[in-house]
Formats: sequence, structure tokens, C-alpha cells
Amino acid sequence: METAARPLLSLALIVEPDRQRLARFVIDAISTLGGDVFSASARVALMLETLRSDALSAPTHLDVQLMIEDRAVFMEWNDRRFGISMLPVTPGMQHLDTLSEQLRFASESADPELLKRRNRQISEDLERYMRDAQAQIAEMEAVLEKKKRELEASIHQAETDALTGLYNRGAYDIRLRESLLRSQRQQESMCLMLFDLDYFKQINDTHGHQYGDEYLRKMADVMRASVRQHVDILCRMGGDEFAAITFCDTRISARIATKVLGGMGGKVSIGIATCRAGDTVESLVGRSDAALYEAKRRGRGQFATEDDITPGVVGHD
Repeated sequence: METAARPLLSLALIVEPDRQRLARFVIDAISTLGGDVFSASARVALMLETLRSDALSAPTHLDVQLMIEDRAVFMEWNDRRFGISMLPVTPGMQHLDTLSEQLRFASESADPELLKRRNRQISEDLERYMRDAQAQIAEMEAVLEKKKRELEASIHQAETDALTGLYNRGAYDIRLRESLLRSQRQQESMCLMLFDLDYFKQINDTHGHQYGDEYLRKMADVMRASVRQHVDILCRMGGDEFAAITFCDTRISARIATKVLGGMGGKVSIGIATCRAGDTVESLVGRSDAALYEAKRRGRGQFATEDDITPGVVGHD
């Protein structure tokens, strides 16, 4: 009855001395088991050449096993099975156990110089893999940074009014809601300022759309020059309507309004409302819009705050 294949020795082959040690262990095993050492030596020599060839494509090392199945002694690595010798008789289990223990002890009793060479090889391999890993990480980080910049540019483009470079209406809706929550949570002063260019349609009709576009760009530039960069938020709502979210009180927002009026030759109507504790976006916009209407009702070319609103007057022309 044939016995199942069992390993006699397992080795990791890293450098050439490992293969030479393996050859010696295999020949010793064949001799101990009563096999033909002469013919086995020829097979071992061929096995070493095959192992050297396979090692060229191995990432770090080859794991090999000396196996026996019934009377057949062979080597295994990767998916390869390499025959070494056919024994005259099947050895007993006790004999195999003793041989396996002897081979294991011999494989673990390597000489110091061999250990130094193996450790040096392992250290060099480790350093090479670390360099390769660092290069791959740097490459991945560069790709991620590029994708991040592309995403930021795409988001900026989607949020920006093409004509003036200010935030567009969609971005305004998002920023206003975020700013309102921030103001209420941190108890920070915030005002919403709404702007309408006075008689812009007449300007457009008289001077043409190209002049009108330049006029809108001028309004955007005047607004930028009147607020704090990277703090206050400027938007073009559409057409000749603009908005500013300013993180300050009504008094400072009034100064901003005065600067905008000066920069535009007094041809802007402006409404100012201050964020309150219980405000919603709708209530804040409603008061600012009402203040804007009050500025227009009073003759345009001026600003009005929510405190200036005439009771009972509603609507927007």
C-alpha cells in the first residue's frame, strides 16, 4: 500500500550557498535511505541548474521541499516537481522521522559566514524594496495631488460666474446657508447685503451689451476692493443683481456700502440686513430685500438698512 507524500526538509533559497547546502542535504538523505547516490548526484546537479534559472524570476527567494512518497524521492517548488531517486524499498516511518529531524537540525546549524551573507542579501533586498516602495508612494502622492488640483479647479469653475469671477447663484445659496449657521453657532456678526445696479437696462440699451459687460465687471472689482479678501463672500446673483455676505456688524457694512457707491458713481441701490439668532435663510433674505426696496423707494443711489424700512411698505420694483 502506497504511503502519502511527506516532506523531509523545507528550505528557503536566497543565495547560491543555500542551493549548495540543499544539494548536500539531498545527497545525505539519499545515502541514509539506501538509494543510488551516484545517479542521484546527476539529478541533483540538474536540479541546481533548474533552481538557478527559476531564481531569476523569483521576487525574493524560492521555498523548496524535499519530499518522499512510497519509494520516490523528489523536490517541489512553486508548481514544479523534480524527481531525484527511486529507492529500492519503502523506508519505515520511524526511519523517516529520524531523517527528517536530522535534516532539520543540519539546516538550522548554518555556519556564521553563510548567515552573514544571507543577512546582507536580505538587508540589501529590504533596502531596495523600501526604495521602490518610497518611489511608488511618491508617484501615488503626485497623482493624488494632481487629481486634487483638478477637482478644486472643477469645483471653482462650477461655482464661479464666468463674466465677473465672483461666486454664482448656486454657490451663493450654499455659502449663505453655511454662513448663517456659522454666525448663529459662533455668535459672530454677519450681514447680508443685496445690490442692484440702477437703470442698468438703460445703460445696456444705450451703450450696447459689451459696455454692459464691462460695467458688470467694474461692479465686481469695486466690490472686491470694498471688502476683506478671503473673509467676506461676494456673489453675482444674475443680471445686474449682486450680493455680499460680510462678517461684521451693520455699521461696518454701511461703510462697505459707501465705498461701493463711491466706486460706482452713486449708481447702485443697496439693502443691508443683520443676521439674528432665530433667522432662517428666507427671513434674512426677506429683510435685506426689503431694505433694498427701501433704498430704491427713496430715490436709488443709496443704501438702506433693515432699521430704515418704512412700516407697511412691501414689494420690490
